[in-house]
This record gives sequence, structure tokens and C-alpha cells, in this order.
Amino acid sequence: MASVHSEGRTRVLEYGDLTVRATPESSGVRTEIEVANTYQRDATYSVQISIADGKGWTAYNRFWLQDVPPGKTGRDDAVIGSGDMGPVPQVPKIYVDEFTPLVDRK
Repeated sequence: MASVHSEGRTRVLEYGDLTVRATPESSGVRTEIEVANTYQRDATYSVQISIADGKGWTAYNRFWLQDVPPGKTGRDDAVIGSGDMGPVPQVPKIYVDEFTPLVDRK
């Protein structure tokens, strides 16, 4: 089950081993992801995140975290959306569209 809370202007979604932080900026929503590898082997993660305002502004990004060692955390970030799309959401809604772990078989 997912939980969402705020840390100042940043919205935080925690969903199992995945944590997503979304912070509004003038040029879009800075989105940071962290995935804890709880497997016994290296894992690669395909994660697609959408950011929305609930009123029509929606943008997404696919993150690809490769070869995260067991017991470690993979991280990546990107600015999702742009000011050209209209006003950037000040209280962004976070959606996990895809979360696919690919675990090495070796």
C-alpha cells in the first residue's frame, strides 16, 4: 500500500521499495526516485512516473536504474513537464505507472 506525505513543498510517495519525491520548480516538477534492492542479486528497475495536478496537467518520465547491487539503493532524478504546459502543479500528484524489477539470474 502506498503512502503520501509532504516535506515542505515536496510531495513524497512511498510504495514498497520505491520512494518518489516531487518538488515543483518554475521549469517543471523535479522528480527523484530511490529503489532499495532487497533481492540477493543485482537488479535493474524500469520505473515510469506520472506527475499531475488533477486538472489536466500531466507529464511522465521513464527511469532506468541499472545493476543496483543487493542491499544498495539506486537513485535517479529528472524534471518532468515544463512551464510551456501551463502552470506547474504546486501540490503535485504522483502516480507509479510501472515498477518492474529485472533480477540477474547468475
